[in-house]
Amino acid sequence: MSKPPSTRNWWAFFLDYVFFGLGLTFAQTGTVLPAFMATLTTSKALIGSASAVWLGAWLLPQLFAANYLTNKPKKYGYMVWGAVIGRPVFWIFAALLLFKGVMQWPLLVLILFLFTLAWFAAWDAFVAIAWFDLLGKAMDSRARGKLIGAGQVVNGVLAVGAGWIVGQLLSKGGPPYPLNYAAIFTLAGVCFFLSFLAILITVEIPEAVPEQPLAASLRDYLPKFAEVWRNDPNFGRLISVRLLAGLSGLATPFYILHATQEARLGPQIIGSFAAISSIGLTLAGLTLGRVAARQGSYRVIQITSWLSLVPPLLGLALTALGASPAFAWVYVICYLTIGMVDGSMMLGYFNYVLDLAPPGSRPIYVGLTKTVSGLLVVAPILGGWILDYSSYPVLFVLTLIGVTAAAVASMKLPHVTSSAQIF
Repeated sequence: MSKPPSTRNWWAFFLDYVFFGLGLTFAQTGTVLPAFMATLTTSKALIGSASAVWLGAWLLPQLFAANYLTNKPKKYGYMVWGAVIGRPVFWIFAALLLFKGVMQWPLLVLILFLFTLAWFAAWDAFVAIAWFDLLGKAMDSRARGKLIGAGQVVNGVLAVGAGWIVGQLLSKGGPPYPLNYAAIFTLAGVCFFLSFLAILITVEIPEAVPEQPLAASLRDYLPKFAEVWRNDPNFGRLISVRLLAGLSGLATPFYILHATQEARLGPQIIGSFAAISSIGLTLAGLTLGRVAARQGSYRVIQITSWLSLVPPLLGLALTALGASPAFAWVYVICYLTIGMVDGSMMLGYFNYVLDLAPPGSRPIYVGLTKTVSGLLVVAPILGGWILDYSSYPVLFVLTLIGVTAAAVASMKLPHVTSSAQIF
């Protein structure tokens, strides 16, 4: 006998959240991906492009996905097929690395790797729009906060083990390069497959959709964004904070390079920092999950905005003190904070968006939020360019300016429980 939809959906969303997050530990944009890119090129701008491609390919297509899906009464099928097409790509790239001699063409491998990231993220953009809509229909804000908090705790515990595995694979006793990275990306693919199995058991709750179909062209669709911005000032405030906070991405891919190249920590530390970042995710679930449930998602945004000041401040402190293995603990604090901030995106920004969005309008709200956030795609590349032509202190100072502005702006976000229908 099947479980009632409410129980079944809770487990479906929970398991998907846990295993998808675990897959992101093996393919972490702040540690594993830039470290792998650094084996293919010395250009900091190109190294930053891994994070940029991932972010851009995941965020920018969601405008079109939201446009397409908003007036569809059922979105479950689109979510499933998007996952079927996109998620096996990590296995394909891992298989490529098994071919002898493939690393003789590092530029080709780099291009194929960026294509892999873009393919996965672009299809998952389609999945995400449907997923958020199903989640918004399945449970209210308080229940979402509890589920995401619990998911982050479990994911964080499992991700500590995943980080240890990454460290072992990249250590001197692990497989030779590039087989070590092939194993890491294979494990990422396994986790994404388990996440796919979880979304298969989701039950979609019926809900009315806007009768007026959305415009099919970007030229006609962009005024819809202006309409939402004009009619919902809280949405405009949220977007402003999100864009400013996203300037943390200037430096995020390069803390690992600072640790391995400037402080001369070994490559095995990559897995340790991935695990530490996941512990931060767990802490966010334990602490900020309760904040979201009791005080609201706006408070989570405010807290994480101020926490975002910690990594660039620590980077500047290391610059003054002189980076060395003796200061490895400073990087621990840095990645712990990054894990808490990155792990609270669902608890903060997207939970806030789901509260803002009127019934039937979630796809456009989520799609607009993520697509506008796609402007931040240039941040990692710009951060790499800054490093290529200046220094780490300059990068950390510019990052600090951006996240400080976000922290100040976040204090103007109000507590939101509902929103008027705009369609």
